[in-house]
Amino acid sequence: MLLKTEGFVLRNKKYAETDSLLTIFTRKLGKINAIAKGVQRPKSTMMAGVQPFCYSDFVLYRGKSLYTVSQCEPKEIFYKIREDIKKLSYGAYVVELVDAVANEGQTNNRLFNLLGKILYLLTKSEIEIEIDTIIRSYELHFLNYSGFKPEFDQCVNCGKKQSPHWRFSPQEGGILCNHCLQQDPYSMRISDMTLRLAKYLQSKDIIEVQKLKVNKSLNDALKKLLKQYIMVHINKYDFKSMELADKMSLNS
Repeated sequence: MLLKTEGFVLRNKKYAETDSLLTIFTRKLGKINAIAKGVQRPKSTMMAGVQPFCYSDFVLYRGKSLYTVSQCEPKEIFYKIREDIKKLSYGAYVVELVDAVANEGQTNNRLFNLLGKILYLLTKSEIEIEIDTIIRSYELHFLNYSGFKPEFDQCVNCGKKQSPHWRFSPQEGGILCNHCLQQDPYSMRISDMTLRLAKYLQSKDIIEVQKLKVNKSLNDALKKLLKQYIMVHINKYDFKSMELADKMSLNS
C-alpha cells in the first residue's frame, strides 16, 4: 500500500552501497524509518529531498518492518543552515530533541509545525534574529508539545502563586515556593527575571520572539535550568550538537 505524507528528514545514514536509511518525522505517521533506494547514486532524482533537515513530500510503501521511499519531492531544503557551522549545530540539536520524543504512529502536528518554524528561522542571518532567544523559545514550546511543560506560574507542590523567592525543580516539574523547598533539596535557584523570561517565552509564538534581545547572563541562566529539565524528562544526556554550538558561542 502506498502512503503520501509530508515530513522532515531527521537522519540519513548510508545503507548498503547506494541506499540510505532515513528517519523521517512525518505529519501523518509520526516518526518512521524508511529505505531510500539508489539515492547515493550521483544522478538520483531523490537525493536533494532526503538530506537532514529537508522538508519533503513523500510517497511511501509500507513493508513488513520498514517503509520504502517510492517518491520524494523537496519542498524546502533549508540549505542556508548547512552553510554556517553554528546554525548547523543548532539545527542538529533541535532535530535531536524531536528524534528523542517522536514515535511511530503518534502524530504531533504542533511539534511538526514548531520544527518547521525553527528551521525557517535558522535560515535567516544573525542580524535578523536572536539565535539564543529562539532556541530557548523552541525548548520551552518543545517541552509543552511533548507533554513535559514545566510549571512557572505556581508552586508545583502546593499551588501557591506568590512567594518571596522561588526555586526550580526539574524533578518536580517546575517552581517551588519557599514553604515547599523540602520537596527537592537539589532544586535550583531561579531569579525573578529568569522566571519572567521563561513565562514570557512560553506565552509567545516563536516567530514573535525572533528579534527579542535578551541579556546573555539571563539567557544563560534559563538555558542552565532548561538543560537540566530536558535531561530529567527526555532522558537524554548527550546532545553533542548542542555542546558544539556552546563552544562556538564562547569563541564568537
